[in-house]
Amino acid sequence: MSRMAYQQDRYSNNQDPSPSTADSYDKPTRKNTRRDQSARSSEGTVSTMMSGNTMSTGRESTATNVTEGPAYSKKIVVVGDGGCGKTCLLISYSQGYFPEKYVPTVFENYITYPIHQKSGKTVELALWDTAGQEEYDRLRPLSYPETDLLFVCFAIDCPNSLENVMDKWYPEVLHFCPYTPLVLVGLKSDLRTKRTCIDLLKTQGLTPVTQEQGITVAQKMGARYMECSSKEMRGVDEIFEQAIEIVVSGDRRNAAQTPQ
Repeated sequence: MSRMAYQQDRYSNNQDPSPSTADSYDKPTRKNTRRDQSARSSEGTVSTMMSGNTMSTGRESTATNVTEGPAYSKKIVVVGDGGCGKTCLLISYSQGYFPEKYVPTVFENYITYPIHQKSGKTVELALWDTAGQEEYDRLRPLSYPETDLLFVCFAIDCPNSLENVMDKWYPEVLHFCPYTPLVLVGLKSDLRTKRTCIDLLKTQGLTPVTQEQGITVAQKMGARYMECSSKEMRGVDEIFEQAIEIVVSGDRRNAAQTPQ
């Protein structure tokens, strides 16, 4: 089923994919214009309003030391259940370390300046972290306008978080960003083979999410599938390299792929 057909089916019985948000916000429309640095600065950020935390990270190219600005300005929004590992993914990538302490996110922005591998040009990459808790359902849509790519995340050690991808997150992003490319990201891949995790899930009659299960859900979404361990820094760079390629080159082929 196509993404648009899925959306129509969700509405066929007057089911709003995000009932707590749709009544309060008009669906944003994406502008097909390039946003330069000054334009992005003038837009403001949700994180400034909510938490006061918008930061430029250490992952910067040498091109930022010259007079020329970034060749591209792109925005990635990360969504998923609270506690599934979204913030750890962004911090591990942008700042190069794994945060051991969990602090629930309201909204957080990270600005990085990676290099697009094929062109060798610098990309201003705005990474928008969002809160997955239900109490923030009315605020989260403020993050969606002019998004270039969406990471829909779940935790491999939490099968319920994958169920919520189709029950909540995919309908929500489909409603607010129907034409934005998606990547389904499985987080905490190191826990798939960890005995304590396996034993704990077994007491609940559950098992860690397999790669095949992730791929199956991604295919239903028309999304790519990738997974990583932020704690072990395994697969993190590959996910963002693929994301940069998608947003810069317009590579929106959405066939599910073997996890990186």
